Amino acid sequence: MIYLFHSTDFIIFFVGIFCLYWLSSHRYRNVILLIASYLFYISWDWRFLGLLLISTGIDYYCGIRLGQEENVKKRRGYLLLSIVVNLSLLGFFKYFNFFTENLIALLSHLGLAFNYTTLHIILPVGISFYTFQTLSYTFDVYKRRMGPTRNIIDFALFVSFFPQLIAGPIERAVDLIPKLTAKKQFKNIPYKTAFYLFMYGAFTKVVIADHVGLIADSVFKEASPPGSLVVLGVLAFALQIYCDFSGYSNMARGIAYFLGVELSVNFNLPYFSIKPSEFWKRWHITLSSWVQDYLYIPLGGNKARFYSSLIISMFLMGLWHGAGWNFILWGVYWAGVTIVYRVWDIFKEGKKLPSNSATKSASILIFFIITSYSWLIFRSQSFHQIISLTTSLLSGIDLSTLYVPRYLYLYASMIFILIYEVILYQKNDQLVVPKQGFYTQMAFYLILFFLFVEIGAVTDATFIYFQF
Repeated sequence: MIYLFHSTDFIIFFVGIFCLYWLSSHRYRNVILLIASYLFYISWDWRFLGLLLISTGIDYYCGIRLGQEENVKKRRGYLLLSIVVNLSLLGFFKYFNFFTENLIALLSHLGLAFNYTTLHIILPVGISFYTFQTLSYTFDVYKRRMGPTRNIIDFALFVSFFPQLIAGPIERAVDLIPKLTAKKQFKNIPYKTAFYLFMYGAFTKVVIADHVGLIADSVFKEASPPGSLVVLGVLAFALQIYCDFSGYSNMARGIAYFLGVELSVNFNLPYFSIKPSEFWKRWHITLSSWVQDYLYIPLGGNKARFYSSLIISMFLMGLWHGAGWNFILWGVYWAGVTIVYRVWDIFKEGKKLPSNSATKSASILIFFIITSYSWLIFRSQSFHQIISLTTSLLSGIDLSTLYVPRYLYLYASMIFILIYEVILYQKNDQLVVPKQGFYTQMAFYLILFFLFVEIGAVTDATFIYFQF
C-alpha cells in the first residue's frame, strides 16, 4: 500500500522516485512526478484514475478557453461546465445514496412508497480534495487572478501531485504551479526541515493517533457509556483527528520538501485558539481559506449578509466532510458557536475587561471544551447517539476512572506532545527542532524512537481524512 506514507512500500517507492527525480534533467522531472503520482493513486484502486483524468482534462480545457474568451456569457459557460462536471462526479460518488435514501424516507413519511436498492458506491480516495483544488484553478482563471496553464504536464501534476493528492493540503494553482515548474538544485533541499516534518508527522500519526483512536472507537461503540468514558472517548478522538490529519499534512510537506517543493502549512496549533475565527485560521487552513475565498466572501460574508453567509458556508463545510447528518449538524454547531462569539465580541466593544495570561489560558480551555464537544457530534453515528452521549456527560463524571495503567506510555506520549506544542506556541514557530544544534535534534528523535518502540504501531491503520 504505497499510498500510506508510513508504510514500507511507500518508503521504497519514494526512495526510487527521489533518486530518479534528482538524477534527471529539469526537462523530465515533472513527467517523472506525474507518472509517479498516477502510480501512487492507482495503488489504491486503478479504476478511479479515470475520474482524476476527467477533472484534469475538463479544467485544463476550461482554463485555456477562459484565457482566450472575452465574451462574458461564454466565459460563464466554461466556468459552469467546470463546476457541473466536477461537482457531479463528487456528488454522485459521495452523496448519491445519502440524498436518495433521505428523499425516499421523506416520501414514505408522506405516504408515497418506493422500492429502492442502495447502490454500493465506493468513495474514490482524495476526490473531495482534488476536486476543490482543481476548481480553485478554474475560479482564479475566470476571475483573472492568474493566466491559464498551457503545459498539460504541469497542470496535470498540479492536480495530482502525490504528496498532497489524497488528503491535502488543498493548494492554489497560483502558488503550487510555479513551485512545480521552477528549476531546482539538489543542494538547496532543506533536508533538516524535510526530515523533521516527516518524522514528527509519522510519530503523531503512528504513536499517538492510531492508539488513541482505539480508545475512541471502543467508547463510541458503547451503547450508553458513563460520563467519564464519554469524556475519555471525546478527548481521545479530539487528539486522534488532530494528530492523524496534522501528521499526514506534516509528512506530505516533508516529502514535498525532499522534492524541492514547499507545500502550504495546514495546521498551526489549533487547540490554542480562543475563538472560532482563530480556530479556522489554524485548523485545516487550506480548506478554511478555500471556503472563505470561494464561498463565504462571494456570498457577502464580509458585509451585511454575515450570518446567512456563515450558516451556508459552515453547512457546506460540514457536508464536505461526509454524507451524514452528523457532519451537517457539526457544521451547523460551528455556525452557532461562531455567531455566539461574534455577538460576544460586539458586546465587549468599548468595555475594559481583564486581559492577562490567566484569562487567556481560561479562554483557551473554554474554547477547547467547545471544540471537543464538536468532535462528539462529528464522531457520532446518529442523532440518537449524540443525545445519548450528551446525556451521559450531563449525568456526572468521575475523572478517577480515566487512570488506566496499560495506557501509561500513551499518556506519556500525550504529555510530551502537550509540552512540546506549548513550547512551539510560546515561540510562535513550528520549526523549532530543525533550527537547533545536532545534539538537541538527536535527543528529540531519540525520544520519538523510544516512545515508538515502547508503544508500537497499530496494524492496518489508515488516515481518517482518506474517507473524506
